[in-house]
Amino acid sequence: MALRNTLLASFFFLLTGCETLGIATPQTFNEKAAATLGTITTIRQTATTLLDQKRITAEDGQNALVATDAARTGLNVARSLHKSNPTAANQRLDAVRAGLTALQSYLAARERSN
Repeated sequence: MALRNTLLASFFFLLTGCETLGIATPQTFNEKAAATLGTITTIRQTATTLLDQKRITAEDGQNALVATDAARTGLNVARSLHKSNPTAANQRLDAVRAGLTALQSYLAARERSN
């Protein structure tokens, strides 16, 4: 139960955004990349918890895993582009973050629905 509460607290921390909690919002590319990696980890943990609680289906859990794998690949691409093409790297990172935000919203809705 403590693990579940910790995971959910982490998830909602990321969902509500650092700014509303008085913590500086990531500004630099590296800060955003680190925050994105943390979000990927939190989403995986949250999806696992929701799957264990039968609040999402096995298919939803698999989709979350595939989406976070793709996000990790996108993050790695953005990091590799950063030195040679910072604009493209930031665009890629923003796209990854947008996809993760949508997935977080879905998981949050599943958490509230049961």
